Amino acid sequence: MIRAVFFDAGGTLLRTAEPVGRTYARFASHYGWPAEEEPLDHGFRTAWKKRSAEGAGLDGTLGREGWKRILKASVEAGGLPEGFPFDDYFDEVYAHFARPDAWRDFPETEAVLARLHERGIRTGILSNWDPRLRQVLAGFRWAERLDPVLISEEVGAEKPGLEIFRKAEQAGGVTAGECALVGDDPHSDQRGAEGAGWRWALVSRPERGLEEALASLGL
Repeated sequence: MIRAVFFDAGGTLLRTAEPVGRTYARFASHYGWPAEEEPLDHGFRTAWKKRSAEGAGLDGTLGREGWKRILKASVEAGGLPEGFPFDDYFDEVYAHFARPDAWRDFPETEAVLARLHERGIRTGILSNWDPRLRQVLAGFRWAERLDPVLISEEVGAEKPGLEIFRKAEQAGGVTAGECALVGDDPHSDQRGAEGAGWRWALVSRPERGLEEALASLGL
């Protein structure tokens, strides 16, 4: 019996308010570089996919330095000009994504969490993120229903590694057989949950959102 459902954050409960490449290009213009959105967006997706596949690497859990490498690879793919003040640019972009208004929730997020709460099922977060996520969540009323919230950089472990799943069980007072993870990444979410002995479901929007994912778990 599932007593606790943990959710991934980005791509599962939340999405960026605008395409990532558009944000990167907009901030690049502050420093005199008229960057194009599409190459930066493609660069980001390539860099993120590489980091996700490699898992915890040189940067350990994904924090400030890890995001700095991802952003550098993203803008290099877009033709980063020589002499560009990248460190200042990074600081501005990094601070932007700590703001709640840089994010949007998916249309069903609030209703899904409310329904699980009414059924007495505990809901939490299990995310490969950094402490900025707490600032982001503070801007969404439904986030009050999420407890515990485990963020990889804070706990020193990340999905798909087993340690963060065991920490979630301990924090939630539940066993592996009572937990499910809803995410969007076959590598970190599905593989991690399977390795931990959890049930799991993936969203794949627009075809499959939170409602469909939970239905596949019988919830």
